[in-house]
Amino acid sequence: MKKTICLLASLLPLCGALSAQRDGGIWADPSVGGYGKADPRPEFISYNTRELAEAGDPDKAAHYLSLEGKWRMNVSTTALGGEAGFSRPGYPVSSWREVEMPNLALSQETFPAKGAVPPALPAEIPLVQYRAVIDIPYLWLDRELFLHIEGVGSAYTLYVNGQKIGYSDDSRTPAEFPVSGAVTDGLNTIGVEVYGYSAGDWMETLVPRMKPGTLGKTYLYSQPKLRIEDFVFTTRGDSARVNGVVDFAVVMANSYRNAEKITLGYDIYSPAGKLLTYNLIEREIPAESTDTLRCREILSQAMKSRWSPATPSLYKLMLYTRRDGRITEYIPLRFGFNETELRDGELWINDKKAVLEAVDYDAARDRATTQRELKALKAQKVNTICVSYPQPEWFYDLCDGLGFYVVDQANVNAGFRKDDRNVGGSVANDPAFLPHFIDRVAVMQGRSKNHTCVVALSLGGRCGNGYNFYKAYRWLKEADSLHAVTYRDVQGEWNSDFEFPRTRDARQLLNAVPAKAPAAQAKTSARR
Repeated sequence: MKKTICLLASLLPLCGALSAQRDGGIWADPSVGGYGKADPRPEFISYNTRELAEAGDPDKAAHYLSLEGKWRMNVSTTALGGEAGFSRPGYPVSSWREVEMPNLALSQETFPAKGAVPPALPAEIPLVQYRAVIDIPYLWLDRELFLHIEGVGSAYTLYVNGQKIGYSDDSRTPAEFPVSGAVTDGLNTIGVEVYGYSAGDWMETLVPRMKPGTLGKTYLYSQPKLRIEDFVFTTRGDSARVNGVVDFAVVMANSYRNAEKITLGYDIYSPAGKLLTYNLIEREIPAESTDTLRCREILSQAMKSRWSPATPSLYKLMLYTRRDGRITEYIPLRFGFNETELRDGELWINDKKAVLEAVDYDAARDRATTQRELKALKAQKVNTICVSYPQPEWFYDLCDGLGFYVVDQANVNAGFRKDDRNVGGSVANDPAFLPHFIDRVAVMQGRSKNHTCVVALSLGGRCGNGYNFYKAYRWLKEADSLHAVTYRDVQGEWNSDFEFPRTRDARQLLNAVPAKAPAAQAKTSARR
């Protein structure tokens, strides 16, 4: 049922996309949250050896290609239309400016302009076209390819070899696009057209604005056609609260035109690295379809090593697939025993009423800085992080390992007339924007559902309440039975399972800590 719900949600914005394309201004249509994107799922990389999977370095994975480096960029406006056909192979772009990617940046501009009402946009909208040429190995063509994009200044359209792949209208939430049908052996042209302003900007007025036209992290990766497509796992104690129960469901996908047999394997290791259990499950997957394999393991004495902010004990789970006697992919995961539940409208964690010492905090530009800041917050007795929008994948890994509860939040930060309860008075109560709300909560839930640190899901920032939040709440409750749902600005209504935690400003706490002198850095030669 859960998979069906996700697919229905992805179809909702598509209906608006088709009409918007006919009008030629998809970025201005509030009914379009995106289309052509892969169904929301955890971010992961498929490795071809166990050693590489255990190391967890994507740059060394055989089927991962970072698209950082030099791209060509052309600046225009939506009125002028840029250069038509810019994404076709062989299109001349030698006169375009060469830029280093990613070129992520924040803007000093404010949105919306005084007096503007949704979905109005500025009269002149920057249009930035990016192009890169990449070499795709021949062996990748018998695999499923996905292009990952995150950190884009407003809405954008993705093209591959001149073919329109999809569209996204969320500057803060990563998106992945299936591109197998558009690639060829050898050189391939990637084109990204970024619109400086879009209807999605009305969803993000409470957070710092991305600079119009910026493009962040992009990479390409592939999986076998017979593969692991999605997974979800839960942990709990047995009735005696001594042993641990691990339940996980793995969605297996088959892109071939015939039914195919595959073996799913898994190993589970203790926090100390000891092999606890393993298993192999063989299944025939129907042609061009999916099947879900369900597994359960009982781990002896696991409740002695529950995950908590004080003791963030993590087990390791290695998923892998085997076909015709050969292992075709490894996917490494970590999990802890951290059981959350609602009791009389209050959040309980591991059989105790949750005491959340919470701050509002969003990740810094890089992992190392974020790790230092999280450790500084931990030293000040903070145990809960409330974010403003979905964070980079490594942020959740850090919180899993360091021991923080996380209230994850969809990038719904629409502050316009938030207390106007008339229909259409606020974005929250304007049904035209509903596809944005569903798209954003769906991707938030799909990405972070397996992280031990995530104890609740938030519908958004302080946007008032209304129709779109009612629908978003119901969608989450149907799609996710594992997490409580909360909302900062519920205003006494029914669409929040428990009261949002009281928070402090993490920046004020961090600024109050004296900065330490940086450690001496060994000189290293620049990698060419």
